[in-house]
Amino acid sequence: MYNSMFLYDWQKIFEVAEGNPSTIFRIFKMMATNQIPVNKYDKIYNFSHIKFIGGSFLAHPDVLLYNAYKHSFAEIAQYLALASVRPLADYLATGKTDLDLQLLEVDINFFTENSLLCIKDTSVTFLYEEVPKEKTQWH
Repeated sequence: MYNSMFLYDWQKIFEVAEGNPSTIFRIFKMMATNQIPVNKYDKIYNFSHIKFIGGSFLAHPDVLLYNAYKHSFAEIAQYLALASVRPLADYLATGKTDLDLQLLEVDINFFTENSLLCIKDTSVTFLYEEVPKEKTQWH
């Protein structure tokens, strides 16, 4: 199975970005692609010396990045925020990528317009967290 697990510290990213969705995306992209700044004027320079690794995870950050142009920075920031609530232990033990609504401490109605999320009766499914079929087939 293809594995590109991405670990991040949502709280730290949010605080450093001061809640700005485009800055959150910039930090996420820098981490997920292992970008390094070109020079001290590069927009990621100030973030490149900070460790953002933590206990939150994305199973397929590459798929989210590949499709990022289809979504707003705010939607991506919400996606990262909700994904950070999922227990890593559940994913490692069972491969579970959805989020049980009972784990949320916020009103889920705030996220209903997000095209990256599918909210059902008891859980939130993340659009790009399911294993893409082309990544599981042998070539």
